[in-house]
Amino acid sequence: MDKHLLIKILSNFEVTGNSISFKKISSGYINDTFKIFIDAYPRYILQKINSKVFKKPEHIFYNIGLIQKNFINIGIKLVNSKFNRPYITINDSEYWRLMHYEDGSETYNYTTDSEIALECGKVLSNFHTSFENIDLTEFKYILKDFHCLPSRIQQFNDSCKNFNEEKLKDISGLINTINTFSQKFEIIYNSNLKKRLCHNDSKLNNILFDKYKKGLYLIDIDTIMPGLILYDFGDTVRTLVNPTSEEEKDLSKIKFNKKMFVSFITGFKPTLLNIKQNEKDLLPLSVALMPFMHGVRALTDHLNGNKYFKVSYPDQNLIRAKNLIKFSEVALNNEKYMKKIINT
Repeated sequence: MDKHLLIKILSNFEVTGNSISFKKISSGYINDTFKIFIDAYPRYILQKINSKVFKKPEHIFYNIGLIQKNFINIGIKLVNSKFNRPYITINDSEYWRLMHYEDGSETYNYTTDSEIALECGKVLSNFHTSFENIDLTEFKYILKDFHCLPSRIQQFNDSCKNFNEEKLKDISGLINTINTFSQKFEIIYNSNLKKRLCHNDSKLNNILFDKYKKGLYLIDIDTIMPGLILYDFGDTVRTLVNPTSEEEKDLSKIKFNKKMFVSFITGFKPTLLNIKQNEKDLLPLSVALMPFMHGVRALTDHLNGNKYFKVSYPDQNLIRAKNLIKFSEVALNNEKYMKKIINT
């Protein structure tokens, strides 16, 4: 993106310094994100919210405002614009926000460090403990049916209808797996589980750490809205216990790291002790649900021409889909083990 345009956007916020430079952060799949250096030091994160994905970005800031009214600190420090709002708009369609950069902080795309797994458990537990008694009735649903697998399956089937059998033959195995596996998760949507305020995208690289590998807080807060604790638990665990990234093409490398799971559960224990039994019973299944659902979404996006997730090569979403659905199989094979550790 043009540097002069970024400087113009940044001028709408109260930022001082003699020299300003930018570095694009490429790890995110949705928003455009830039690290801002003031006089050669990293000071801010500038982000353009993807309005093709988030149809009503103002609802994101509304939910954050409700959290602030309840005096709950979620870590993220937004910088108000000169118009006294935590964002600016360009042409009524582009939403930009500025956040303070946590000096010395870092994220991980994947890890085999059990101390990091422990810290992830603590961060997620602290997040849910903070919202234990919050009133959900005023919160907006940012993305309708975001983690509703039946809706995702319907979208996938609708996409498949646009192709003849010949065009789909290369992914026929994946399609069969999706049709078979989707039935295994029906119990989650038929169990009348308690709604909680969830992050809804609590994967490993959305957890911020300090330079000593201590967990700080969850970032990428756009999807904070009512949901099931299973979504956050499953998303965090699936990115911790798999020793590879979801971009890995060699599916034989996809494993379930039991040591990482034990460490995460140790950190997550305070929340584990407070949730309802029907939630606890389904936590292991959620570790298979979340990669399965993400895999279905990635394959749907692949069929639709890669309109949702960012890709750097044409088959990237297909690779992600194969990877994620493979791990879902691995997680299902470890369901009994997870139940044992959770109930210990």
